[in-house]
Amino acid sequence: MEDISEGPTSSLLASSSAVSEGQGEGDAQASLLLISWNVAGWASTKALVQRHYGSLDKYLERLGSPAILCLQETKVQEKDMKNEVAAKSLGALLENYRSFWSFNLASNRDGKGVATWVRKDIPCLGATQSVLGIPDFDNQGRLLATDHGDFVVVNVYAPFVGNSGSQEVEAKLRFLEALQTALERLRQGGRKRVFLCGDLNLTHRLEDQQLLRRVVKFDGEGLLRVHNKELGPYEDWCDSWVSSKEVSARAEVPAEELSAEAECVHVRESGCVPWLRKMVQPPKLSEWADVFAEVHPDAKDRFTAWSQTANLRYVNLGTRIDYVLCDRATFQDCVVASSANALAGGEKPVSSPSSLSSSSLSSSSSSLAGTALPLPEDGGPLEAASSMARIGEARSDQKGPTPTATASTLSSQAALNAATNFGGWHASASFGIARGEGLGLQVDDMRLNDSQFPARPHTGLIYTPPAYSDHIAVSVLLKRAPLLSPPQASPNSSSPEPWAGEAASASSSLSETSTKRSQPWTMQRGIASFFGGGGGAFGARGNSSSNSS
Repeated sequence: MEDISEGPTSSLLASSSAVSEGQGEGDAQASLLLISWNVAGWASTKALVQRHYGSLDKYLERLGSPAILCLQETKVQEKDMKNEVAAKSLGALLENYRSFWSFNLASNRDGKGVATWVRKDIPCLGATQSVLGIPDFDNQGRLLATDHGDFVVVNVYAPFVGNSGSQEVEAKLRFLEALQTALERLRQGGRKRVFLCGDLNLTHRLEDQQLLRRVVKFDGEGLLRVHNKELGPYEDWCDSWVSSKEVSARAEVPAEELSAEAECVHVRESGCVPWLRKMVQPPKLSEWADVFAEVHPDAKDRFTAWSQTANLRYVNLGTRIDYVLCDRATFQDCVVASSANALAGGEKPVSSPSSLSSSSLSSSSSSLAGTALPLPEDGGPLEAASSMARIGEARSDQKGPTPTATASTLSSQAALNAATNFGGWHASASFGIARGEGLGLQVDDMRLNDSQFPARPHTGLIYTPPAYSDHIAVSVLLKRAPLLSPPQASPNSSSPEPWAGEAASASSSLSETSTKRSQPWTMQRGIASFFGGGGGAFGARGNSSSNSS
């Protein structure tokens, strides 16, 4: 299949530069920004973006003009994009981007769905939602792959299990194992660079959730041994994982005493956490890299998702379940290791950030958000968060963790500052004359909304407003030159076919059919061309022309 990118590949790339940090290079190099974000329903998020910034184009420019944007949980169905008018209303057709979509084609047609925007100067050979070659999984709309020649981006929204039974856990593990097989196939023995972006609904490090969210395992007799102390027996907890919060309250022991026995909250999903750990641990040695964890290994309480019903963002009691993973060679060659000072929350800005220009794409630590005097990092917000979590609702009339004007960017205090915009984002009061005041009145406060834009693109997190989604975005800054060059393959590596199922084609690239299915509005154009319309979805030379507005 021909390259469906538009315009010269150097036009926008050459205009952005970044300083490579942590790799001993002092010279600027051309860079690309990749962003991944679970929007928890794209229609509502898009409506707010449109209301606040006029258009999706302008919003993406403020974010730093990402080369690739991956969204999860779009909840958009194929029927919502049957023509260009409908596609434009959802931001699928932009002047500088083309988009590709994956839909839930299963009988239930609920939620799910992922989408990827690719800037038009970035090479793109095609797209498909048939990533695994297993229809039962591929038809759920959880996956979308875009092939960029020397690299592939896989956009994923992994199943959420929650309190579901063992069958759901087993199905999730099968999905993850099939995903890993597909990722290895795409690497083609080291001949392609591969990125996995999205919501895995998993944590793999203790740091990816606060202590209160971690779980401890009681034995078959309902006992838990902590240091030299024995807790229990509790008959209802026999052979069970129980949250540290519940154990702390019932056994009347500080949650900190349970830390030695605590595990990730998702360990209850048997096999899933070990699967992820096997992929990305130990850091620097594993075949795949968890980009944020390796670039910012000492950052505390940096979460990407919070419960909206319990208002837990405002006390930063969340989890880090959103990722960008890449193969080890790509991490070493392409990822810009931004300074910890790039993380939000270190110092309260004097005024709202201004719009980014293409010439400002730099990750120099001297020009990123600064830090001031370090604050204690012994879980300062934990005690207050605990009291709020126990009643299940953060309320503005109760004393909670207190944001401060300055903090070390690696501290839990800075993470709280970032999650709440230094206390600007706050929960609604549940009674009294201020009842209901809170997020509802903050939705259109542009002073707060503009705080989401980083000073400069970086490898880290983008704290999008709470009204936009219960997740925030993950960003990765990449060096252009090595990214758009093939990695060095192993001398004796085999080269399996990269694509499976309907996505495969005779040329080992994505089939044109699978790409058209990711852009339903082009299928409608193709029918129109049959009756005397234009040149179809890709034009006479195979180049997509339907995305321009």
